[in-house]
Amino acid sequence: MAATFIPALVIKHNNSVFLTADLVVGVTMAIPTPGAGGVIDGDYWAVPISDYGVVTGFNFEPTTPTDTDPPTLQSFHVFRLISRFGNDVFYVRGTTTTDGESPANAGYIQAAQDAECCEESPATLPTDVPQMLPCQTACEFNADSNYFFVIGLPTDIGTYTGNGYINGEVLPQITSATAAGLQTAMNSSWTNIGSPNVAITWTVADGRAIGVITDGTGEDTACIGIVSA
Repeated sequence: MAATFIPALVIKHNNSVFLTADLVVGVTMAIPTPGAGGVIDGDYWAVPISDYGVVTGFNFEPTTPTDTDPPTLQSFHVFRLISRFGNDVFYVRGTTTTDGESPANAGYIQAAQDAECCEESPATLPTDVPQMLPCQTACEFNADSNYFFVIGLPTDIGTYTGNGYINGEVLPQITSATAAGLQTAMNSSWTNIGSPNVAITWTVADGRAIGVITDGTGEDTACIGIVSA
């Protein structure tokens, strides 16, 4: 068994969680194969932690490599790897062995084996993660006793692009070159969502989008990100 290392997207290394202010998740690091001291220590869901609507870190909930039912829409598979030659502990994007996706992604076992056996086209670990979006619950109401969302907008430097979820349902991506066009797109595509239906009227002004909910429950949740580029 050859001692070698393989590249991987590491979400947490010891006490350091890799999450930038722009919600970029993980850094590429070299992790040890079993021959270099790598020891598998379980599969987990990385579940984003929101602090006042902003993703600030992750909880790690035990799972299996083939589980395809994440606890939240922004959760993703990681595995825990420890080093028997030191004190390193890694939470790595991917699974310990082949996952349950179609087509399936190779796991650490397959990638490490290929690297140690010097395969010409070795298996690699996945590096994609869901877009981390700030979340909020519409639990406050306006002067008309309607609950509402408030979404901050970036400085307009080109084209707005919006993505997200409302009550766990994926919203269609919207784009617009102007704030006025963004408001039109939101009212066209981001209303009458889900079952039971959630009707929202959006207004874009003063660097923010306000979504007023008709017949809200005080428990409606939005995870939305709008960028301009």
